[in-house]
Amino acid sequence: MEQLRVCERRERGAVVLVVSGELDVVTGPQLDRHLSALAATGDHHVVLDAADLVFCDASGITVLLRGRTRAYEQQGWLRLVAARALLRRILVITALTRELPVFDTVADAVASMNADSPPGGISAAQVASLP
Repeated sequence: MEQLRVCERRERGAVVLVVSGELDVVTGPQLDRHLSALAATGDHHVVLDAADLVFCDASGITVLLRGRTRAYEQQGWLRLVAARALLRRILVITALTRELPVFDTVADAVASMNADSPPGGISAAQVASLP
């Protein structure tokens, strides 16, 4: 099992969390604490760069949804960037693409900072073409 690593930076008014490793029942609390701390300090626009996230189970999805809910309650959002095919497929199968939209780049994710429901994300047709 790989550990979860989280690196934080700010870009265009949003907090970008670059995560790598595995997001599961063991590592989920680490990301949950990080997202909770961001919400407590008023950071409600969060981009989670998942390009190097090699695994995410149901408890990991729950952490992401909890982070999204905290942000949304403060008129913010949590958006995913560069999620791998399996995570994208899980989001489509579980009908969570509206709650956890996936964008290709950080720039795309923060393009409309004030949008309640961001444009873009992934469609079922896009998932059908995934390997």
